[in-house]
Amino acid sequence: MSALMTEAVLRGLVLYLLILLTMGVAASYFARVTMPRPPVGRFVWTDIWIMVVALVAMPFAYMHMPIGLVVTIFGVVVFTVSQLVLSPVLGGRNAALVAALLCAADVAAYFAQWPAAVLVVNDLTMILLTVGVANMWAQTGMRAAHVAGLAAALTVYDALATGVSSLTADFVSRVEGLPFAPILATGYGPVSSLAGLGDCLMLAVWPLVAAKAYGRAAGWWAAVVEGTLLLGLTLAVLLTDLEFVPLLLPLGPLIVGQHLFWRRRERARALRGGPERVELAQALEDLPADARSWVALHEGAVVATGSAPGTARRAARQAGVTAVPVVRGTGG
Repeated sequence: MSALMTEAVLRGLVLYLLILLTMGVAASYFARVTMPRPPVGRFVWTDIWIMVVALVAMPFAYMHMPIGLVVTIFGVVVFTVSQLVLSPVLGGRNAALVAALLCAADVAAYFAQWPAAVLVVNDLTMILLTVGVANMWAQTGMRAAHVAGLAAALTVYDALATGVSSLTADFVSRVEGLPFAPILATGYGPVSSLAGLGDCLMLAVWPLVAAKAYGRAAGWWAAVVEGTLLLGLTLAVLLTDLEFVPLLLPLGPLIVGQHLFWRRRERARALRGGPERVELAQALEDLPADARSWVALHEGAVVATGSAPGTARRAARQAGVTAVPVVRGTGG
């Protein structure tokens, strides 16, 4: 094996591990941290279709914008989301300071012509961005059906932009090596190994929303399926001459399929459960629109709510429930 091939293999495997790390950090953050809720209410289907239009239109717009403007837009997004992610952990002022330092380091490394430093800092900001946006979506009420619909729409777009046209390749060529480039990468140039921000977001958000909607088993299965798919695609790229693989082409249908499977399973369980299950469903429907994301259930009744499974259980204990309650997400 040539030195160039060895380097490409190592970079591909490191990228695979970086994506798994990003998914793991997103899941850990989701289980332990509550992000500040923006005053925008809950997700509805109109939000999803606006998001699809924006995600499809942005690469076309960025291809015709001055590169300085593109970097500025990305920088503002990175600073804002990084601050939101870090604020519950570090506090508002410290979060703003760390976010500003990360952005400054990315820009300084670029002007100092330190490509390795740009690569490392940019990957760190992209991980923060992915964790932040995925948790923002999952914690503000994005339902499993919303993620499935978004995945289906983006599958068509990715097939056209990556598999049929050169839009993805042209966009990556324009932004790679720049500060705040929306790609997670372990190298640029002839042995580049990278994944787009959109792919990382879909990989990170689906296990969170699946767990919230259908339980922990669904979340774990989502993560296992995605990890297996990623490994297969990584090996396919390393063993063939493929340059860009439309990840959402297989990932989108897998997300849709899992959503349909778990939804059908939940409905079958509800039918088998009889009157008690109906009462439980009614109790969930009676929750106010601004209720927390997790509920503790005991003897068919909602006894407490919380922003995470642990906080819901703790609230149930404080309410005097001595038995271990069942904790469910209110999304669906």
